[in-house]
Amino acid sequence: MAKKFLDIEHSRIDALSDGIYAIALTLLGFDLIGSVKKASEAANLALGLAEQWPVYFSFILGFFVLYATWYQYHARAQFAGRPTALVVWQHGFGLMIASLIPFGAALLAENLNTANMGWAVFCFGAIIFAESPLQLVFFSVMRIRGSMPVSEDSPFTPDAYARMGGFLAAVTTAYGVIAVSAAIFAPWLALALYALFLASKVNPVTSFNKLIPRLNGFLKLGLDT
Repeated sequence: MAKKFLDIEHSRIDALSDGIYAIALTLLGFDLIGSVKKASEAANLALGLAEQWPVYFSFILGFFVLYATWYQYHARAQFAGRPTALVVWQHGFGLMIASLIPFGAALLAENLNTANMGWAVFCFGAIIFAESPLQLVFFSVMRIRGSMPVSEDSPFTPDAYARMGGFLAAVTTAYGVIAVSAAIFAPWLALALYALFLASKVNPVTSFNKLIPRLNGFLKLGLDT
């Protein structure tokens, strides 16, 4: 029998994602370095540093977005099977969005507390939530095709995994639409909604373990929880 090419191992995606997240986290710090010159030009260094608070705020927010997303990514990938081409590209688009976070944070830092704050917060939020509608489409397609890859030790059937993922993506997409839309009229409220969303990702392992039994009853996934 002729040998056939196989789909790549999921570990290859994990390695690439770790590298991209590491670079993106590093890029966030460049604005901090750039703020040193501006702060040092002030007559009082302490006041000069205090005036750069938008840079520090944006750095912290961007850092938590990236780190929380990286943490959740690996928590969700525990039971992922050998990825198909569709899965590989779905992860690729997710990594593309992650690489935009430094851009969004820099945009926020330059426009916080200015006339352009609303649009800056809007753009930053659009980047944060951009992956959710893509995931919704992805899980819907995988469920229709019945080809959601899961590992052999996964407690979830492919259909259950796809249904859970699709439901969570739909909820996040709806929340994102509300939060990002609020940025135009109430940017500080939008930032508070972004922070609330990030708070839900602080401990994804515990969150998933508590959420799955509830989803099992609500979506009738047939899981032994």
